[in-house]
Amino acid sequence: MAYYPLFLLSVFLLSITISQQPTVAVAQPGKVKTQAVDTSEVFLKSELESMVKLKLISSKQKDKLFDILKAVEVDYLDTNNERKKGWLITHKDVAHTITKIFKTLADSGFVIERIEPMSKYKWSDSSSMAHNNTSCFNYRLVSGTRSISKHANGLAIDINPFWNPFVSGKYISPKGARYDIKRPGTIHKKAFIYKIFKENGWTWGGEWIPYQDYQHFFYDKIKVKSF
Repeated sequence: MAYYPLFLLSVFLLSITISQQPTVAVAQPGKVKTQAVDTSEVFLKSELESMVKLKLISSKQKDKLFDILKAVEVDYLDTNNERKKGWLITHKDVAHTITKIFKTLADSGFVIERIEPMSKYKWSDSSSMAHNNTSCFNYRLVSGTRSISKHANGLAIDINPFWNPFVSGKYISPKGARYDIKRPGTIHKKAFIYKIFKENGWTWGGEWIPYQDYQHFFYDKIKVKSF
């Protein structure tokens, strides 16, 4: 009986020692940690790499462009009145505004025939326009000049280009296009799309003189870089 209190004291001190040991987390079998995939980043990388493969840009240019661009998934209303989503590549500083504008356009009922990756058209502006494809980024020069286009930095967007062609006198591009403001998806001064882009600081090519680029909106508050 004389040893019983000493035994209890030993047990008490041992329990304190165990409780002070650090806890080690043990992974449960069958559970694997996964990282979320940034689909926006994956799409942008894929599109830029397609330009490198076609020798339209170098790997060095691709890396520099990746730093200033962002891919955004936007809403649009197609010709069947179905709400869809498509990817546009824009300058990162206007990406949020573009997403907001396109959601507002879809809500308003403005029709856009298609928004497809430029890689589908091998980055051919004429082919994309002929298919009435709405697009933004394309690292290229202004047609017929040696000047870098605002499209090259994702600071210009062409919307329904076959319905909203470039017109200079009798010359119309894309070939076979016809500008008719009564058709849904056409851009003119009384259209809601004109108002919403202007309110967000964008300029419309349809106001140019002596020629008009009805499909073309551009943002000139950011300086275009050539890589």
